[in-house]
Amino acid sequence: APVPTAALPDEIAPLATALNALLARLASSLDSQRAFVADAAHELRSPLTALKLQLELLRRADDAETRDAARIAIGEGIGRATRLVEQLLALARSEPDAVLPVDDVDLVAVARQAIDDSHAFAGARSARIELLATAPAFVRGDAVALALLVRNLVDNAARYSPPGARVEVKVRDEGARVVLEVDDSGPGIPEGERERVFDRFYRRAEATESGTGLGLAIVRSVATAHGATVGLHASSLGGLQARVEFPARPR
Repeated sequence: APVPTAALPDEIAPLATALNALLARLASSLDSQRAFVADAAHELRSPLTALKLQLELLRRADDAETRDAARIAIGEGIGRATRLVEQLLALARSEPDAVLPVDDVDLVAVARQAIDDSHAFAGARSARIELLATAPAFVRGDAVALALLVRNLVDNAARYSPPGARVEVKVRDEGARVVLEVDDSGPGIPEGERERVFDRFYRRAEATESGTGLGLAIVRSVATAHGATVGLHASSLGGLQARVEFPARPR
């Protein structure tokens, strides 16, 4: 409970006020962690239950075709569960109150590496990813977390677009800020739903691809930890544009 400050001496009241603020932040952090653990447990329950059912089906299978189908389903289920756990760990590490290494980071180099890491997945969908940047663009932050941000945006652009989609990654230094834009030629997201997709575990009803519902939550968390803002807009390619604005590195 907060410490009442009205009756305290003037020299003690500021200390009590600071203590109340600390307790409020701690309570908010604990509430957030409880909600996160509850959501994570709920989300993990589904793939683990599915794996259990597929294992039981494999045990009872009488023919090779049924056994092969069950093995394939188990492999896919393990893949989904693994990706979910990886995303949960990434989200926990990228929380805005997490302590991140701070260095001068060239966002163009980070984007180039993130695109290289996404090529296998994009190639499987025949997606074309192009980096558009003419000069280095430095920000202050953690290169690993920033690569995670870019990779999630690129993966999302390829995942939720039809095969053969075009993805453009643009990075530019505008002086007071550094701007990262990821555009795709997919179906986009209605304007009224663009803010909701940043919620943890939110999945659009119209989505045809299965995902963890954590990619954009991670993007916003990393952006917030770096003092950046992120928003979704209509893209000139016909799909969606994710735009992240970072404070530029002091010159």
